[in-house]
Amino acid sequence: MEYIFFYENYDIYKTEQLCANLYKLMEMILIAKQLNKTLVLPNFYFTPRNNELINTNKSLEIDRIELINANNILNIESIKKICSIISITDFFKLKDSQTLICKPNEDIPYINNKYHTIYGILNIKKKMEINYSSLNILNNSNNTHIKGNIVVHNYNRMGNPVWYKQFEKVYYEIRNSLKFNDNLIEKANSFIKNNLKDKLDTVLLVHWRRGDFITIHADTSDANDYYNKCNKLGGLENLIKNILVRCLENKLGTVFLLTNETDEIILFKLSDVLKQFNVEVIVYSNASDNNYLKYAINDICGIIIGSKCKYQLHTHGSYDQMSQYGRWIMEENMKNNFYWIN
Repeated sequence: MEYIFFYENYDIYKTEQLCANLYKLMEMILIAKQLNKTLVLPNFYFTPRNNELINTNKSLEIDRIELINANNILNIESIKKICSIISITDFFKLKDSQTLICKPNEDIPYINNKYHTIYGILNIKKKMEINYSSLNILNNSNNTHIKGNIVVHNYNRMGNPVWYKQFEKVYYEIRNSLKFNDNLIEKANSFIKNNLKDKLDTVLLVHWRRGDFITIHADTSDANDYYNKCNKLGGLENLIKNILVRCLENKLGTVFLLTNETDEIILFKLSDVLKQFNVEVIVYSNASDNNYLKYAINDICGIIIGSKCKYQLHTHGSYDQMSQYGRWIMEENMKNNFYWIN
């Protein structure tokens, strides 16, 4: 049996969020399947964003990085149906030699044929340099150096997954295998029962991204214009107008709000204006989950609840360009209702 292990240094993932990790896992599964290898199930670096980060023009800084075991959020048995997997702990017990794949001229923790990680030290028999994405690795799959066990250093996901167009059938097979675990589904369903029972067909999910592109400076003026437009469209005044149009046109009386905005004054203004039009705003809260998984639970339950809402409003971004969080919700919604508002 041959294995593939994607190892990531925490310092390069300071802005990674939940669904970015999930789409990255999908690419890892794709590579493992195409190369016929057993995937070492990764842990996720998760960086909750606080409100200060959302509204700043300064260099990004973070207040925490959390390492989350995939077993705590995903139904692993569902993944096993389409891909052979092994835990990191069991993988390091094997003591096998590996082929190390890294980018050209990259500084890596590799000394005397030993590759150093936070989980332990791996023996390296060959080192291979590829300026890689998932497609680069697959295009090199006939290379003899990719035979046997592989370690990929600091794997770069492809952003919003464009490979679904090239591997459409396997994309949806992998996508459908990634399911949240029963505990999180039960928690989300309990919230629906207590707050949204019999309302899902008259609820507008609003996914309001706040300030994601303020600090981004792209290589072209067209890209910068796009980001500036996104920030303008994501403002409070424009959001209220869009919500009211959808609610009044479709006779909707409830908004289920998912947002990274935490300014209580702004949130009160949004709720107060909509209240004047008999539109109630409901926000998912899991304040009782006071542990290191609190923020991940909040995001996941938001996905589960939001995807069950018949009507959807995402503040900006097309399917190929929108945030990974919004895209994950839309894909879940497609499976649930085959209907959404863009």
